Amino acid sequence: MKIALCGQLGAGCTEVAQILAAKTGAAVVNSETAIRGIATGTTRTFMELQRRIASGEVDIDRLIQSQLQEIADENEKVIVEGRSGFMLLDDESFFKVLLVSPEETRAKHIMERRHVTLDEAKAEIRHSDHERKGLAERFFNKDWLSPTNYHMVLNTGLSTFELAANLVLESYEAHAGR
Repeated sequence: MKIALCGQLGAGCTEVAQILAAKTGAAVVNSETAIRGIATGTTRTFMELQRRIASGEVDIDRLIQSQLQEIADENEKVIVEGRSGFMLLDDESFFKVLLVSPEETRAKHIMERRHVTLDEAKAEIRHSDHERKGLAERFFNKDWLSPTNYHMVLNTGLSTFELAANLVLESYEAHAGR
């Protein structure tokens, strides 16, 4: 089981991934997991790695993508969630899901999770949307919100995260058994 759970910031990738992991025993991986692996796996100091990233000598996104691929290769059951999922858009071994939700719903979710104001949450969403769009374009020359990039697109603003996780799991199982 390999699922790339891509999504807009605030659409519930983390929550849906956690529910799926509880149901399947899959490992959940995201950018933070990959960065921790990079930081602990390097012989250089973290400060040296930061310097090389800032100078452009190291492309952190490509480094994260490589680390994600290693983690995916090592795990039979893995869910790559959030921003990291977009780094696997061309990986045929993953069942790809896009979670979307209306901006207002996303902003309220971000407010609760990050304890920020509505305006701050909306600013974070706009920044994240721009960044994720750029990532998909730079890595794959693809539109990050195009439904043709995914096996499934789900609006979490119209359901609960539990229902979303159940739908993803049902769809994955149907796809895997075809």
